[in-house]
Amino acid sequence: MTLSRKTFFIGLLTLLVAVLASSCHRKGRPDLKPLKNRSSGAILNRYNDRLFTFDYLTMRVSVDLKTPDESQSFKANIRMAADSIIWVSISPLMGVEMVRALITPDTVTYISKVPGNKHFFRGSFTDLTSLTQSEFDFRMIEQLLVGNLLQLDEANDRFATRIDQRAYVLLSRYNRKLKRVMGTDLKEINPEDTLEIDIEDKKYQRIIKRSDEEELLMKRYWISGDSYRPVKTVFDDLYYQRYLQIEHSQHKEAQGMLYPQKTVLTTGTPQGSARFSIEVTRLKHQNDLEFPFEIPDDYERKFLP
Repeated sequence: MTLSRKTFFIGLLTLLVAVLASSCHRKGRPDLKPLKNRSSGAILNRYNDRLFTFDYLTMRVSVDLKTPDESQSFKANIRMAADSIIWVSISPLMGVEMVRALITPDTVTYISKVPGNKHFFRGSFTDLTSLTQSEFDFRMIEQLLVGNLLQLDEANDRFATRIDQRAYVLLSRYNRKLKRVMGTDLKEINPEDTLEIDIEDKKYQRIIKRSDEEELLMKRYWISGDSYRPVKTVFDDLYYQRYLQIEHSQHKEAQGMLYPQKTVLTTGTPQGSARFSIEVTRLKHQNDLEFPFEIPDDYERKFLP
């Protein structure tokens, strides 16, 4: 269909009027007040008041996965019972289910219905960690999907606080070994700095032999100063030379609580990086849910390589 010149200019004029009106409306709003300096405890108290909680939850999501070797997109239905079950049904093509998974705090089980590759797997998160080189567990997956903070240990974590535009940033305070590895003071670190170390350095090699993973993990949390919901998280694992970045955006309300409609994970190791994008297209609290999962008798069990 070809637009006439008159129709084109009317449409363009309408668009310009809408943009100008929106601009004028924004200018008429009072300026937002700068964020007040707050302690990490005060920030986390406000965050805890706004946790996304549920008993039973259903979600419909679109997922995009990009690695150096492949790119995939699919849709999934997710059902969750808080702290106990995550049920996933994946449908890459024409709404036909290809994979069904049942995740509990102890076990990961999935059924592959892919023609020519029908099988099932059952194992632990420890098994998956050795394959994926990531430390995700049940709690982390659950909190990731609803946009809460991951790996927060309020009893033992100690944070310095910064303000980054409209967000509060919590940065792990250096322990003695982390400070020696970094070779710089925490006050000199900006929230967005990339943390790099020389793994060939003899001092690093000595420290790594005397350290465990938690001692060399740098956590950075960005929490909105307006909603007190997480908007970004960065984990720098200096022990294994890898990082994980999580970005939450487009928050939407459900039963008075905010959840991110879009979450993007970026992981990096010396071997390469991967990007995992999740977009929530539907979310609903439920009073109760069923989690149907049955392994066909003729399906062969497969094990990790």
